[in-house]
Amino acid sequence: MPKQSYDIEMQTSIGKRYGTMTVEWEGEQISGLMEILGHTEAFHGEIDETGNCCIEGRMISLTRTIPYIAVGKIIPSMLQLSLRGERNIFEVAGVPCKANGGITL
Repeated sequence: MPKQSYDIEMQTSIGKRYGTMTVEWEGEQISGLMEILGHTEAFHGEIDETGNCCIEGRMISLTRTIPYIAVGKIIPSMLQLSLRGERNIFEVAGVPCKANGGITL
């Protein structure tokens, strides 16, 4: 099962927030962990052969838990997602982690 780690940047109303996202592919299923806002949470969803995906998960901030549905593209060289939460849409961009090119086996 291919696995890729990304350094991510999320645009919020109070500025950029940074974290990591580890993604695993198995056929049309995708899953992994997103570490952002000081918390690590699992996500899961579907992905097609060109990287277009729809995932579900949640983020935890200092004041609340934010369930989201995200759509976008995840390929080995980058990720670009729009996370739609209860009140906001967050744009997330990522590149492979610098250590080992982000590839984990």
